[in-house]
Amino acid sequence: MPEEQNDRQGESRHSFFARQQLINSAKSAFQLLAAVLKNSTLYPVSHPFVLASADKFLLKIKELLVDRKEVPFYLVGGELFFEKDSVPVDESLTMLMELFTGRDVGGIIFKPGLTTDEITAFADLMNKDGAVFSAESGTDELLPKASQITHIVLHRVLVVDKKIGSVIKEGKKRAAEVFMDAIETMKEMIETQQLDKKVNMRKMNTTVQTMVDNILENRDTYIGLTNLKMYDEYTFAHSVNTSLLASALGTFLRFEKPQVAALGLAGLLHDMGKASVPHEIINKPGKLTDAEWEVLKRHPVEGALLLADTPGVTKMAMVAAFEHHQHGERGYPVIGVRQHLFSQIISLADAYDAITAARVYYSIQTPPDQAIRILWKKRGTSFNPVLVKAFVNMMGIFPVGTVLKLNTGEVGLVMHQTRDLMRPRVLLLTRFDGSEKEKGADVSLLEGAGGKFKRSIAGTIDPYVSRIDLKKYLT
Repeated sequence: MPEEQNDRQGESRHSFFARQQLINSAKSAFQLLAAVLKNSTLYPVSHPFVLASADKFLLKIKELLVDRKEVPFYLVGGELFFEKDSVPVDESLTMLMELFTGRDVGGIIFKPGLTTDEITAFADLMNKDGAVFSAESGTDELLPKASQITHIVLHRVLVVDKKIGSVIKEGKKRAAEVFMDAIETMKEMIETQQLDKKVNMRKMNTTVQTMVDNILENRDTYIGLTNLKMYDEYTFAHSVNTSLLASALGTFLRFEKPQVAALGLAGLLHDMGKASVPHEIINKPGKLTDAEWEVLKRHPVEGALLLADTPGVTKMAMVAAFEHHQHGERGYPVIGVRQHLFSQIISLADAYDAITAARVYYSIQTPPDQAIRILWKKRGTSFNPVLVKAFVNMMGIFPVGTVLKLNTGEVGLVMHQTRDLMRPRVLLLTRFDGSEKEKGADVSLLEGAGGKFKRSIAGTIDPYVSRIDLKKYLT
């Protein structure tokens, strides 16, 4: 069994690193394409410099075609995607992206059979006056008219944006439904335990599987929902948030789906021991007395014992319930055994949600970006430094739900992360009543203008001080 587990973990790490390598290869291909187009503006397309750069690009495309039927690039709001993954771009590539979007190109697909001659012909065509493109009835119809280009397909920006926009909108609606269903399921389980009735673990597992299925497709939206602090149902919402964040980190680390599901279930049940803690202690707004603190500190043990008596609960859930506070100098219960990896992940997710929710350990509500900084300072002491780094890479320096002050004077709410931690996708706020999300004012801070980034972050705004209702934007 240990050998099998090590094999699975090895495969997960391989999958994670393989995906990163694929993204790097995609970025390299786009850089090589930029070189072809740049050289073709300086020399005739038959020049050795142009041909050499086209050959290099063709070799990279052939590498990417080994495991797929086509090599697709999409440009959405200043951001570059390869398949479904965001590709990191630097300022040097913004000129090429502007060239494409200026010609209404939102998608570039390279097919098997691509030749050097087609690549140079494509470069020559792209460097022509943009009016050549606008004169056509549709971008897709342009390339087939050039007989040399048969293995490159272009899609209009509008077509790509509409397709992706409808998917995002439907995904957000589905996410809100799954989130609320999870809270209701958690509430039902707590109430069942308090009445000493049999817990429906099948329903719990189904809830977690549904969350995992959706997180795999729409991670940022679910992370955004954890910003909705439901004080009237904190116990339930906190467990769901911890489960979502832990599952999201599992997917980010490319764990296999069964591992992510096990992690999600453990996160959902990690605080079950609090069912035995008096409500006046759980909901106390001020600092706990020493006696009250001792009562609260028993909840990991109570949780593990409670889950041990619940049919269908995995051992991993029991371990995580027992270990999720075993970190830092004040960790409890104190034993000389290192936390399990899943317990370490759940501890991190639990702490992030606790910090942003202003419960027990923190007297004021903390914006997401400040919570990230708190966790970063605790890496290597309270939390596994490798996991903290992965968590920050997943959440971003400015997590979903952070309100930004931009150098243009605009205000933006972070809605999605890009491959650049300092340049997320934001919703521009003007009315602050939630109506902006219906107008499609969603832009990427990777968007360029004149070879430079169009917008940059100048600072952050505390949404709680500014009284910005995040619920209007994140649901």
